[in-house]
Amino acid sequence: MKLKKFFAGVLAAAMMLTVGATAAFATEPAASTITVPGSGINGAKMFTESDADLALTKTLKVENGTAPDSMTFNFTVKNAAQADVATPSVEFKTTDNTNSALFTAGTYTRTFNVNLATILGTNKTKVGEYTYTISENDTQIPGITKDNNELTLKVTVVNATGEIGGGYGYYAALYRGGKKIEATDAFHNTYSAKSLTLSKTVHGSLGSLAEDFSFIIKFLPETDAVAGMYKGPQVGTVGTDVSIDGKDTGGYLDLNTEYTVTLKHGKSLNFSNLPAGIKYEVYEKGSAFNAEKNAVTKDEYTVVVRESTDANSTAIAFDTTDKNTVKGSVGTANVTTAFHNTHEGQPDMGVVLDNAPYIAMLAIVAIGGVALMLNKRRRDEE
Repeated sequence: MKLKKFFAGVLAAAMMLTVGATAAFATEPAASTITVPGSGINGAKMFTESDADLALTKTLKVENGTAPDSMTFNFTVKNAAQADVATPSVEFKTTDNTNSALFTAGTYTRTFNVNLATILGTNKTKVGEYTYTISENDTQIPGITKDNNELTLKVTVVNATGEIGGGYGYYAALYRGGKKIEATDAFHNTYSAKSLTLSKTVHGSLGSLAEDFSFIIKFLPETDAVAGMYKGPQVGTVGTDVSIDGKDTGGYLDLNTEYTVTLKHGKSLNFSNLPAGIKYEVYEKGSAFNAEKNAVTKDEYTVVVRESTDANSTAIAFDTTDKNTVKGSVGTANVTTAFHNTHEGQPDMGVVLDNAPYIAMLAIVAIGGVALMLNKRRRDEE
Protein backbone atom coordinates (compact mmCIF):
# COMPACT_ATOMS: atom_id res chain seq x y z
CA MET A 1 0.00 0.00 0.00
CA LYS A 2 2.80 2.35 0.91
CA LEU A 3 4.54 1.36 -2.32
CA LYS A 4 1.45 2.28 -4.36
CA LYS A 5 1.27 5.70 -2.67
CA PHE A 6 4.96 6.25 -3.40
CA PHE A 7 4.54 5.50 -7.12
CA ALA A 8 1.44 7.68 -7.27
CA GLY A 9 3.44 10.58 -5.79
CA VAL A 10 6.28 10.10 -8.29
CA LEU A 11 3.79 10.02 -11.18
CA ALA A 12 2.10 13.22 -10.00
CA ALA A 13 5.43 15.00 -9.68
CA ALA A 14 6.47 13.90 -13.19
CA MET A 15 3.19 15.22 -14.64
CA MET A 16 3.69 18.56 -12.94
CA LEU A 17 7.23 18.85 -14.29
CA THR A 18 6.05 17.95 -17.79
CA VAL A 19 3.32 20.59 -17.74
CA GLY A 20 5.77 23.20 -16.44
CA ALA A 21 8.34 22.39 -19.12
CA THR A 22 5.68 22.52 -21.86
CA ALA A 23 4.56 25.92 -20.65
CA ALA A 24 8.15 27.18 -20.62
CA PHE A 25 8.77 26.05 -24.21
CA ALA A 26 5.47 27.55 -25.32
CA THR A 27 6.45 30.99 -24.06
CA GLU A 28 6.43 33.66 -26.77
CA PRO A 29 10.06 34.10 -28.05
CA ALA A 30 11.59 37.41 -27.12
CA ALA A 31 11.14 40.10 -29.74
CA SER A 32 13.82 42.55 -30.70
CA THR A 33 14.38 45.13 -27.98
CA ILE A 34 12.91 48.27 -29.51
CA THR A 35 12.62 51.42 -27.44
CA VAL A 36 8.98 52.48 -27.59
CA PRO A 37 6.27 53.18 -25.06
CA GLY A 38 4.77 49.95 -23.75
CA SER A 39 5.16 47.18 -21.23
CA GLY A 40 7.16 43.97 -21.42
CA ILE A 41 5.13 40.79 -21.76
CA ASN A 42 6.79 37.38 -22.09
CA GLY A 43 10.08 39.04 -22.99
CA ALA A 44 8.60 40.93 -25.93
CA LYS A 45 7.42 44.52 -26.16
CA MET A 46 3.70 45.14 -26.01
CA PHE A 47 2.79 48.49 -27.48
CA THR A 48 -0.27 50.07 -25.92
CA GLU A 49 -0.52 52.92 -28.41
CA SER A 50 -1.06 52.43 -32.11
CA ASP A 51 1.01 55.47 -33.03
CA ALA A 52 4.15 54.25 -31.26
CA ASP A 53 7.51 54.60 -33.04
CA LEU A 54 10.02 51.80 -33.46
CA ALA A 55 13.46 53.34 -32.90
CA LEU A 56 16.08 51.67 -35.13
CA THR A 57 19.79 52.45 -34.88
CA LYS A 58 22.04 53.42 -37.77
CA THR A 59 25.76 52.91 -37.09
CA LEU A 60 28.50 54.72 -39.01
CA LYS A 61 32.10 53.55 -38.62
CA VAL A 62 34.80 55.89 -39.94
CA GLU A 63 37.86 53.72 -40.55
CA ASN A 64 40.11 56.55 -41.71
CA GLY A 65 39.89 60.03 -43.15
CA THR A 66 37.13 62.53 -42.47
CA ALA A 67 33.54 61.81 -43.48
CA PRO A 68 31.27 64.65 -44.73
CA ASP A 69 29.89 67.15 -42.20
CA SER A 70 26.32 66.20 -43.05
CA MET A 71 25.02 62.86 -44.40
CA THR A 72 21.43 61.74 -44.87
CA PHE A 73 20.52 58.06 -45.18
CA ASN A 74 17.10 57.14 -46.56
CA PHE A 75 15.16 53.91 -46.11
CA THR A 76 12.09 52.24 -47.60
CA VAL A 77 9.57 50.12 -45.70
CA LYS A 78 7.47 47.73 -47.82
CA ASN A 79 4.56 45.49 -46.86
CA ALA A 80 4.12 41.86 -47.89
CA ALA A 81 2.75 42.98 -51.25
CA GLN A 82 5.98 44.98 -51.79
CA ALA A 83 4.17 48.30 -51.73
CA ASP A 84 5.94 51.24 -50.09
CA VAL A 85 4.35 52.10 -46.76
CA ALA A 86 7.01 54.39 -45.22
CA THR A 87 10.20 56.22 -46.16
CA PRO A 88 12.06 57.12 -42.95
CA SER A 89 15.47 58.80 -42.96
CA VAL A 90 18.28 59.64 -40.57
CA GLU A 91 20.88 62.42 -40.69
CA PHE A 92 24.43 62.51 -39.34
CA LYS A 93 25.57 66.09 -38.67
CA THR A 94 28.78 67.24 -37.06
CA THR A 95 26.79 69.91 -35.24
CA ASP A 96 25.19 67.06 -33.25
CA ASN A 97 28.58 65.77 -32.12
CA THR A 98 30.25 66.88 -28.90
CA ASN A 99 31.85 70.28 -29.56
CA SER A 100 30.81 69.85 -33.20
CA ALA A 101 33.68 67.41 -33.70
CA LEU A 102 34.31 66.12 -37.23
CA PHE A 103 33.46 62.58 -38.25
CA THR A 104 37.02 61.28 -37.98
CA ALA A 105 38.13 57.72 -37.12
CA GLY A 106 35.55 56.27 -34.74
CA THR A 107 32.00 54.90 -34.48
CA TYR A 108 28.89 57.09 -34.53
CA THR A 109 25.21 56.21 -34.07
CA ARG A 110 21.88 57.86 -34.79
CA THR A 111 18.32 56.53 -34.54
CA PHE A 112 15.38 56.79 -36.92
CA ASN A 113 11.75 55.87 -36.37
CA VAL A 114 9.36 53.54 -38.14
CA ASN A 115 5.83 54.55 -37.15
CA LEU A 116 3.50 51.63 -36.36
CA ALA A 117 0.31 53.45 -37.22
CA THR A 118 1.72 54.45 -40.61
CA ILE A 119 2.88 51.00 -41.70
CA LEU A 120 -0.12 49.10 -40.30
CA GLY A 121 -2.76 51.42 -41.67
CA THR A 122 -6.21 49.91 -41.17
CA ASN A 123 -4.59 46.71 -39.88
CA LYS A 124 -3.74 48.36 -36.60
CA THR A 125 -7.17 47.28 -35.31
CA LYS A 126 -7.10 43.80 -36.89
CA VAL A 127 -5.60 40.97 -34.88
CA GLY A 128 -2.91 39.12 -36.84
CA GLU A 129 0.74 39.07 -37.88
CA TYR A 130 2.00 41.49 -40.52
CA THR A 131 5.40 41.35 -42.24
CA TYR A 132 7.43 44.23 -43.64
CA THR A 133 10.86 44.68 -45.18
CA ILE A 134 13.15 47.62 -44.42
CA SER A 135 15.99 48.47 -46.79
CA GLU A 136 18.46 51.29 -47.21
CA ASN A 137 18.24 53.30 -50.42
CA ASP A 138 21.22 53.90 -52.70
CA THR A 139 23.51 56.65 -51.49
CA GLN A 140 25.85 59.01 -53.34
CA ILE A 141 27.81 59.95 -50.24
CA PRO A 142 31.52 59.78 -51.14
CA GLY A 143 33.35 56.94 -49.42
CA ILE A 144 30.17 55.18 -48.32
CA THR A 145 28.21 52.36 -49.91
CA LYS A 146 24.74 51.45 -48.75
CA ASP A 147 24.05 48.64 -46.31
CA ASN A 148 22.69 45.95 -48.63
CA ASN A 149 21.13 43.90 -45.84
CA GLU A 150 17.34 43.86 -46.01
CA LEU A 151 15.65 43.58 -42.62
CA THR A 152 12.37 41.86 -41.90
CA LEU A 153 9.99 43.42 -39.39
CA LYS A 154 7.16 41.29 -38.01
CA VAL A 155 4.40 43.12 -36.19
CA THR A 156 1.75 41.11 -34.34
CA VAL A 157 -1.50 42.82 -33.41
CA VAL A 158 -3.18 41.28 -30.34
CA ASN A 159 -6.06 42.06 -28.03
CA ALA A 160 -4.33 44.10 -25.36
CA THR A 161 -6.14 42.58 -22.39
CA GLY A 162 -6.67 39.21 -23.93
CA GLU A 163 -10.30 40.08 -24.40
CA ILE A 164 -12.02 41.45 -27.50
CA GLY A 165 -12.93 45.10 -27.10
CA GLY A 166 -10.21 45.83 -24.57
CA GLY A 167 -7.96 47.65 -27.04
CA TYR A 168 -4.95 46.41 -28.96
CA GLY A 169 -1.32 45.68 -28.22
CA TYR A 170 1.56 45.30 -30.65
CA TYR A 171 4.55 42.97 -30.64
CA ALA A 172 7.52 43.69 -32.91
CA ALA A 173 10.43 41.47 -33.92
CA LEU A 174 13.33 42.35 -36.22
CA TYR A 175 15.26 39.84 -38.36
CA ARG A 176 18.32 39.83 -40.62
CA GLY A 177 18.88 36.75 -42.76
CA GLY A 178 16.31 34.83 -40.76
CA LYS A 179 18.00 35.58 -37.40
CA LYS A 180 16.47 37.84 -34.81
CA ILE A 181 18.50 40.97 -34.06
CA GLU A 182 18.35 43.95 -31.75
CA ALA A 183 17.05 47.26 -33.02
CA THR A 184 20.41 48.78 -32.02
CA ASP A 185 22.01 46.53 -34.66
CA ALA A 186 19.76 47.55 -37.56
CA PHE A 187 21.94 49.19 -40.24
CA HIS A 188 25.68 49.74 -40.63
CA ASN A 189 27.86 51.83 -42.94
CA THR A 190 31.62 52.27 -43.17
CA TYR A 191 33.47 55.35 -44.40
CA SER A 192 36.88 54.55 -45.84
CA ALA A 193 39.28 56.73 -47.80
CA LYS A 194 42.59 56.15 -49.55
CA SER A 195 45.57 58.36 -50.32
CA LEU A 196 47.70 59.68 -53.18
CA THR A 197 51.43 60.27 -52.84
CA LEU A 198 53.22 62.62 -55.24
CA SER A 199 57.00 62.19 -55.32
CA LYS A 200 60.05 63.41 -57.27
CA THR A 201 63.28 61.53 -58.09
CA VAL A 202 66.11 62.81 -60.29
CA HIS A 203 68.36 60.52 -62.32
CA GLY A 204 71.27 60.91 -64.75
CA SER A 205 74.80 62.30 -64.83
CA LEU A 206 73.50 65.86 -65.37
CA GLY A 207 70.47 65.71 -63.06
CA SER A 208 70.26 68.53 -60.53
CA LEU A 209 69.61 67.39 -56.97
CA ALA A 210 69.23 70.98 -55.77
CA GLU A 211 66.55 72.05 -58.25
CA ASP A 212 62.94 72.77 -57.21
CA PHE A 213 60.42 70.87 -59.34
CA SER A 214 56.85 72.19 -59.46
CA PHE A 215 53.65 70.29 -60.16
CA ILE A 216 50.02 71.21 -60.74
CA ILE A 217 47.55 68.91 -58.99
CA LYS A 218 43.76 69.06 -59.05
CA PHE A 219 41.06 66.88 -57.48
CA LEU A 220 37.61 66.56 -59.06
CA PRO A 221 34.29 64.92 -58.13
CA GLU A 222 32.87 62.21 -60.37
CA THR A 223 29.39 63.69 -59.82
CA ASP A 224 28.06 67.05 -58.67
CA ALA A 225 26.27 65.36 -55.77
CA VAL A 226 29.62 64.27 -54.35
CA ALA A 227 31.00 67.81 -54.46
CA GLY A 228 28.31 69.17 -52.17
CA MET A 229 29.10 66.78 -49.30
CA TYR A 230 32.81 66.01 -49.52
CA LYS A 231 35.12 67.51 -46.86
CA GLY A 232 38.10 67.59 -49.24
CA PRO A 233 41.55 66.03 -49.77
CA GLN A 234 43.75 66.42 -46.71
CA VAL A 235 47.34 67.66 -47.02
CA GLY A 236 50.16 65.59 -45.54
CA THR A 237 53.36 66.85 -43.97
CA VAL A 238 54.83 69.96 -45.58
CA GLY A 239 58.09 71.65 -44.62
CA THR A 240 61.67 71.65 -45.85
CA ASP A 241 61.77 71.16 -49.64
CA VAL A 242 58.00 70.35 -49.68
CA SER A 243 55.25 72.96 -50.12
CA ILE A 244 51.77 73.46 -51.60
CA ASP A 245 50.44 76.98 -52.16
CA GLY A 246 50.95 78.01 -48.54
CA LYS A 247 48.74 75.22 -47.18
CA ASP A 248 49.58 73.83 -43.75
CA THR A 249 49.89 70.19 -42.80
CA GLY A 250 46.43 68.71 -42.19
CA GLY A 251 44.56 71.34 -44.20
CA TYR A 252 41.77 70.47 -46.64
CA LEU A 253 41.80 71.31 -50.35
CA ASP A 254 38.90 72.46 -52.51
CA LEU A 255 37.69 70.42 -55.45
CA ASN A 256 38.06 71.68 -59.03
CA THR A 257 40.95 73.90 -57.94
CA GLU A 258 44.55 73.77 -59.18
CA TYR A 259 47.29 73.72 -56.54
CA THR A 260 51.04 74.08 -57.07
CA VAL A 261 53.24 71.55 -55.28
CA THR A 262 57.01 72.12 -55.08
CA LEU A 263 59.40 69.24 -54.37
CA LYS A 264 63.13 68.61 -54.51
CA HIS A 265 64.80 65.33 -55.38
CA GLY A 266 63.82 62.51 -53.01
CA LYS A 267 60.85 64.40 -51.52
CA SER A 268 57.13 63.58 -51.56
CA LEU A 269 53.74 64.90 -50.44
CA ASN A 270 50.82 62.72 -49.37
CA PHE A 271 47.14 63.57 -49.91
CA SER A 272 44.73 61.57 -47.73
CA ASN A 273 40.94 61.41 -47.31
CA LEU A 274 40.35 60.40 -50.92
CA PRO A 275 37.23 58.20 -51.06
CA ALA A 276 35.69 56.52 -54.06
CA GLY A 277 34.13 59.16 -56.29
CA ILE A 278 37.15 61.48 -56.28
CA LYS A 279 39.41 61.85 -59.34
CA TYR A 280 42.83 63.48 -59.68
CA GLU A 281 44.93 65.17 -62.36
CA VAL A 282 48.63 65.95 -61.98
CA TYR A 283 51.45 67.11 -64.26
CA GLU A 284 54.90 68.62 -63.93
CA LYS A 285 55.16 72.32 -64.68
CA GLY A 286 57.13 73.03 -67.84
CA SER A 287 56.78 69.50 -69.17
CA ALA A 288 55.26 68.73 -72.56
CA PHE A 289 54.91 65.89 -74.99
CA ASN A 290 57.91 65.77 -77.34
CA ALA A 291 56.82 64.22 -80.63
CA GLU A 292 60.39 63.85 -81.86
CA LYS A 293 61.37 61.78 -78.82
CA ASN A 294 57.88 60.32 -78.44
CA ALA A 295 58.14 61.12 -74.74
CA VAL A 296 57.32 63.78 -72.18
CA THR A 297 60.26 66.10 -71.62
CA LYS A 298 61.06 69.10 -69.43
CA ASP A 299 64.06 71.15 -70.50
CA GLU A 300 66.78 68.50 -70.84
CA TYR A 301 64.90 65.98 -68.68
CA THR A 302 62.89 62.98 -69.83
CA VAL A 303 59.84 62.58 -67.57
CA VAL A 304 58.43 59.17 -66.62
CA VAL A 305 55.72 58.58 -63.99
CA ARG A 306 55.70 55.32 -62.04
CA GLU A 307 53.33 53.62 -59.61
CA SER A 308 55.94 53.62 -56.82
CA THR A 309 59.20 55.35 -55.96
CA ASP A 310 61.12 52.40 -57.40
CA ALA A 311 62.68 53.34 -60.75
CA ASN A 312 61.99 49.80 -61.99
CA SER A 313 58.28 49.81 -61.10
CA THR A 314 55.49 49.86 -63.66
CA ALA A 315 55.17 53.13 -65.55
CA ILE A 316 51.88 55.04 -65.41
CA ALA A 317 50.51 56.10 -68.78
CA PHE A 318 49.92 59.77 -69.49
CA ASP A 319 46.43 60.77 -70.59
CA THR A 320 45.78 60.03 -74.27
CA THR A 321 44.48 63.53 -75.02
CA ASP A 322 46.44 65.55 -72.45
CA LYS A 323 49.76 63.81 -73.05
CA ASN A 324 51.79 65.32 -70.21
CA THR A 325 49.12 64.79 -67.53
CA VAL A 326 48.41 61.75 -65.36
CA LYS A 327 44.72 61.24 -64.61
CA GLY A 328 42.98 58.65 -62.49
CA SER A 329 40.59 57.81 -59.66
CA VAL A 330 41.24 57.06 -56.02
CA GLY A 331 39.14 54.99 -53.67
CA THR A 332 39.91 51.33 -54.13
CA ALA A 333 43.64 51.47 -53.33
CA ASN A 334 46.35 53.93 -52.34
CA VAL A 335 48.02 55.57 -55.33
CA THR A 336 51.59 56.77 -55.91
CA THR A 337 52.44 59.07 -58.81
CA ALA A 338 56.24 59.06 -58.74
CA PHE A 339 57.77 61.47 -61.25
CA HIS A 340 61.22 60.38 -62.40
CA ASN A 341 63.26 62.99 -64.31
CA THR A 342 66.37 61.78 -66.11
CA HIS A 343 69.05 64.04 -67.62
CA GLU A 344 71.84 62.17 -69.32
CA GLY A 345 74.40 63.92 -71.57
CA GLN A 346 77.84 63.84 -73.15
CA PRO A 347 79.77 66.95 -72.05
CA ASP A 348 82.26 68.60 -74.42
CA MET A 349 85.41 67.26 -72.83
CA GLY A 350 88.05 68.80 -75.26
CA VAL A 351 91.45 67.14 -74.71
CA VAL A 352 91.05 63.84 -73.00
CA LEU A 353 93.65 64.21 -70.30
CA ASP A 354 93.58 60.53 -69.49
CA ASN A 355 95.20 59.85 -72.93
CA ALA A 356 97.86 62.55 -72.61
CA PRO A 357 100.65 60.22 -71.37
CA TYR A 358 100.10 57.86 -74.27
CA ILE A 359 100.03 60.71 -76.76
CA ALA A 360 103.26 62.04 -75.28
CA MET A 361 104.91 58.65 -75.57
CA LEU A 362 103.87 58.36 -79.20
CA ALA A 363 105.18 61.86 -79.89
CA ILE A 364 108.54 61.01 -78.32
CA VAL A 365 108.80 57.85 -80.36
CA ALA A 366 107.89 59.74 -83.54
CA ILE A 367 110.39 62.52 -82.81
CA GLY A 368 113.06 59.95 -82.00
CA GLY A 369 112.35 58.12 -85.25
CA VAL A 370 112.67 61.32 -87.27
CA ALA A 371 115.91 62.24 -85.47
CA LEU A 372 117.43 58.83 -86.23
CA MET A 373 116.44 59.08 -89.89
CA LEU A 374 117.96 62.57 -90.27
CA ASN A 375 121.09 61.51 -88.47
CA LYS A 376 121.49 58.47 -90.76
CA ARG A 377 121.02 60.59 -93.89
CA ARG A 378 123.63 63.09 -92.69
CA ARG A 379 126.11 60.33 -92.05
CA ASP A 380 125.47 58.77 -95.47
CA GLU A 381 126.12 62.12 -97.17
CA GLU A 382 129.45 62.41 -95.43
